[in-house]
Amino acid sequence: MTSSAHGPDRPVPPLGAQPRRGAGRADAVVRCVSPGSGAAAMLTAAPLPDRPGARLSGDCDLDSRQVLASALGIVTRIPGPVVHLDLSAVMFLDAAAVAALVHASATFTAQGRRLLIHDPPYSLRKVVEMFPDECAALEVAA
Repeated sequence: MTSSAHGPDRPVPPLGAQPRRGAGRADAVVRCVSPGSGAAAMLTAAPLPDRPGARLSGDCDLDSRQVLASALGIVTRIPGPVVHLDLSAVMFLDAAAVAALVHASATFTAQGRRLLIHDPPYSLRKVVEMFPDECAALEVAA
């Protein structure tokens, strides 16, 4: 994995490392890299330019589970009463990825804050439809 505010060639901080903070947002890009190939895999996370939060791009599945966990760990440390998670560029979330979002949302709730999800893909809406009680913690912007 690599992380950089300005390019993909800088090393990723260790899992659980604190992001640099500025203007209420994390200043890092997290990319999942396929083992041994050096090619970018299916998930990236970048800070939102206009509000506290992050934008995920790609697929959230078994191959990107670790980078999703890292990205959500960073997102939960972004300060502010409401943190935004833009999923407009996510094509697919498996059930474990939805569970990770529910866990992150519960972390925000326990802190007296909100995680607001924007533009969820069909797969997230379908899992929420199948498991409404388990996904009740998720807050999706209208």
